[in-house]
Amino acid sequence: MLLRRKGKPRFSRETALTAYPVRNRSLEYQRLESGELAITVRRRSELWARLLSKVFVVPRQRQVLLDEVGADIWELCDGEHTVRDLVAHMARKYQLNRKEAEVSLTTYLRNLGKRGLVGFAVPAAPKEGELAHAKSKHR
Repeated sequence: MLLRRKGKPRFSRETALTAYPVRNRSLEYQRLESGELAITVRRRSELWARLLSKVFVVPRQRQVLLDEVGADIWELCDGEHTVRDLVAHMARKYQLNRKEAEVSLTTYLRNLGKRGLVGFAVPAAPKEGELAHAKSKHR
């Protein structure tokens, strides 16, 4: 299930760590020679956005630049790596302790989410009957 910003659901820390960050598929991006990543965000085409652009000068697109660390994380937001996987990657690659990596990464991903650059796929919690069935299978 892909979550959107509207409802602002609250999750436990454990649930958040099992979420899969997913890049917004409508964005274009490219890695620059400097190691940074340039993301192109196009103006929305809904009626209200078009009307607003008649009153205010609104560019058709804008660019968001991610530094080298941000670019590494962006490329791992592919829906196949959990937040926990990204924390382990950051801790290993940038020689951080796990808590430092977790705090930095979750803050960064939250900011990307607020800007609409990534969403989060959260695994569905098993229903009560399914949980009991799964436990009995593993015994």
